[in-house]
Amino acid sequence: MDELEERLLAELRRYAANRLKDVARGAETRELAGLLVEKYGYGLAKALAIARELAGEPGVDLAREIERVVLEVDPEAVEHRSRRWDAAPAGLSLPPRRV
Repeated sequence: MDELEERLLAELRRYAANRLKDVARGAETRELAGLLVEKYGYGLAKALAIARELAGEPGVDLAREIERVVLEVDPEAVEHRSRRWDAAPAGLSLPPRRV
């Protein structure tokens, strides 16, 4: 694992830890936190793939590590992902505005 890959995975873990803090204080559900971590992780993976391509280096698949971190945040992520796809179009359920 090269330094850039290590740093990106450390950044993903830091982000996941912050999402878990938000879950613990009641600001997010595990489902939302897991989705945010997943999307952030795949964005980091895409950036790494582009950087490696530009450097003429072989690509790296971070999907397994991303999924591991997502499951730490939301142990039911696979089920939640399936339910989101089944509920197309997916949306956010927000509480009414407080006046």
